[in-house]
Amino acid sequence: MNNQEKIALILGDVALPLIGFLFWNWGFYFIALYFIADQLTKQIFLFFRFKNINLSASFKAILLSKSYILFFVQVLIIILINYQITSDFNPVKGLVSFLTYKDMGVQQGVILIPLLIFAEWMKLKADRKLNLSDEIKQKKINDNLQLSQIHLAAIGFILGIINFLVLPESIIVYIFLLGIGLPLFLSISKNKRPV
Repeated sequence: MNNQEKIALILGDVALPLIGFLFWNWGFYFIALYFIADQLTKQIFLFFRFKNINLSASFKAILLSKSYILFFVQVLIIILINYQITSDFNPVKGLVSFLTYKDMGVQQGVILIPLLIFAEWMKLKADRKLNLSDEIKQKKINDNLQLSQIHLAAIGFILGIINFLVLPESIIVYIFLLGIGLPLFLSISKNKRPV
């Protein structure tokens, strides 16, 4: 992953949810749903990314399975966190509220979901134009898997904390966004250091 891709990820994964929290009354569940929608589009497009890589079918299946399992566990932990935060939590009702929420007269699901799909499609199109080698494509997929593991650790850390401490939702949001954005920010800083 190059620095431009990492900056785009920080903007999409951290800046937009932070704006939603500060200006659009997004709570933790809305931010988590945005994160889940973003990760789901990445999972869908991962299948198309594998079509262009010359790897054995069994190795592709292992990588896809690992990615899908990481995604599923992230979703499960996010649901558990929300049950800890709100006793009357209803994931389906929250999802409908997220998709139908209006801030400027348009339901945000109508804007956000196509925007996430378009962003992933543009990344896939850009990768195809660059005609990257199979090694670089596989490295990008491995980087994304590693990032998913870091996200899982951050989400698990939040679940562990709220089992022992009662925290305001704003603190949980900031810890969540820090756990998502900090690994990307640190890897950009590391790449900028002179060798």
